Amino acid sequence: MNKKIEEIYSGLSGDGRSLAKLAEHYEAAITALEEQNRRTIAIDALSGIKPNLEEQAMFKETLYNIKRIIISELEKTVADIEHQGDKNWTKYYKDGVI
Repeated sequence: MNKKIEEIYSGLSGDGRSLAKLAEHYEAAITALEEQNRRTIAIDALSGIKPNLEEQAMFKETLYNIKRIIISELEKTVADIEHQGDKNWTKYYKDGVI
């Protein structure tokens, strides 16, 4: 589990933990996609097919950014949950959370 997600998970209870678990599952799916891509590149290399390095760099950067966004949105959602009922809190999500 990502350290940040684990940190958030340990500080939550109930529905909040479900959100952290969902983020963990998203990250695991993205990591599995990275592994699948790595294996495909390896198989292609055995066949003599050279990977497009720019394309691979963009793929890795995109997946990294997606993981970063998932953690960022989890942090915002948790902050809104923690501040429910606080009239001085400026909500990240005007439509509410949980």
